[in-house]
Amino acid sequence: ELTLDFIASAQERYSSQLLGSYHVLKTDTDLESAVEMFQQCSLYGHAHGAKLVLSIEEKSENDSMAYRAGLIAQSLMQKEQQPLIPCISLILGEVGQFSRILNPCYTPVTHDALPFPAAPGQLTAAQIMLTRVLMKFVTSPQHYCILGHNIDYSVSPQMHNAAFSAVQLPYQYVRADVKNVETFTGSGYFKSDRFRGCSVTIPHKQSIMKYCDKLSPAAEKIGSVNTIIVKENIVAEKSEDGDDEDDLFRDRLLVGDNTDWKGMYRPLSRRFGSTKPEGGALIVGAGGTARAAIYAIQKLGLEPVLYNRTPEKAQALADEFGGRVLSSMDDLVDETNISVVISTLPHAANFTLPSSFLEKKKKQNNKFIVLDVNYKPYTTLFIEQIETEFQDILGDDSSTMIIRGSEMLWEQGVGQFELWTERTAPYAVMKETVLQNCLNPKPIDGEDDIGPQIFREPGGDTIINV
Repeated sequence: ELTLDFIASAQERYSSQLLGSYHVLKTDTDLESAVEMFQQCSLYGHAHGAKLVLSIEEKSENDSMAYRAGLIAQSLMQKEQQPLIPCISLILGEVGQFSRILNPCYTPVTHDALPFPAAPGQLTAAQIMLTRVLMKFVTSPQHYCILGHNIDYSVSPQMHNAAFSAVQLPYQYVRADVKNVETFTGSGYFKSDRFRGCSVTIPHKQSIMKYCDKLSPAAEKIGSVNTIIVKENIVAEKSEDGDDEDDLFRDRLLVGDNTDWKGMYRPLSRRFGSTKPEGGALIVGAGGTARAAIYAIQKLGLEPVLYNRTPEKAQALADEFGGRVLSSMDDLVDETNISVVISTLPHAANFTLPSSFLEKKKKQNNKFIVLDVNYKPYTTLFIEQIETEFQDILGDDSSTMIIRGSEMLWEQGVGQFELWTERTAPYAVMKETVLQNCLNPKPIDGEDDIGPQIFREPGGDTIINV
């Protein structure tokens, strides 16, 4: 009763999640007791995670006891219809190092840069992942790709392969360049058990949706998919031999998601900081990326102001998502509360803002945030215009006002990586790789211009493996 009162008080006062933790020091424990300790750590179904740390005298089969106890405890949680929470299962000291290999989540690690482990028995993340690969705890290799057409320019293969390498995952990310999405979905690559997901870009973001078994709320609302995640689905069927128990089969479930909106939302949110976003956001274009932009803008609490050279398309978006339509860019000068401008047009459109709008903003010393979704070239005509016109205000740091497409690319890529792997993405590695490939127009370290390629259709629908 005292514990429940404490939990209720903590949940009322704080937004933190609760971890039930129990350490057994210098005493051996049997499996049954370990399971009971995990059940106590669940805090009667109120904990968000349970952690049990055991002690053993020497390396033996008991070095997996904490892990086995966690599995049993989770099975009992399901049976008793309690929330299924992650179980952190560790054994102290060097004799318990194998428990750190087995533990599936939130494993404490030391760092390569430290002269000695942060605690006895701790391993680096690289050591843990390498051991898991060698012991085949990690499926090797899993296959990922970017699905699109005319995608030689894409930096996604370099970005994701660098990320996989950084966390020691033996995964492979390639290009799938096809005119029709059916060529891809009919391929052996797509049907293989090793295929675990893909990025999706133009022109397949909407045509891939019919092949998804499930859509995330974001993908459903936006109406386009830029990420496919392959998940295992356990299917129960009546046993043919007459047993009461059902036979269980593993089936794959294709989940469609959209991280494009996160690629815009996260940089914009950083620029606003603690300041509450107010006013309107001009979104130029009416394609799939514009739909994601509207979703992101509304998440920030801004009003979408839509412009497209075909007004009917902009109006269709306004009818679907809300917001209003700007009939002419000349009318932009009359908009007094525009705090964000997002261009979703291809860089070949050479989009720029009317000089009258910029002059008014400068006279008012009124900075606003601009975002161009294009990452090649690194500096588009639109970005160059803003840097030139607002040089006196921005000084040497234009990043407070300007968001390049390269930043959107790594941000949406981070979202994809975490959906696929269910682990924290190596953010700095992905950012550095994107910038290196966007700023350097030539191949790096002997690589070719386009990076890895799976298949391409030079003149038809025949898949060519390369």
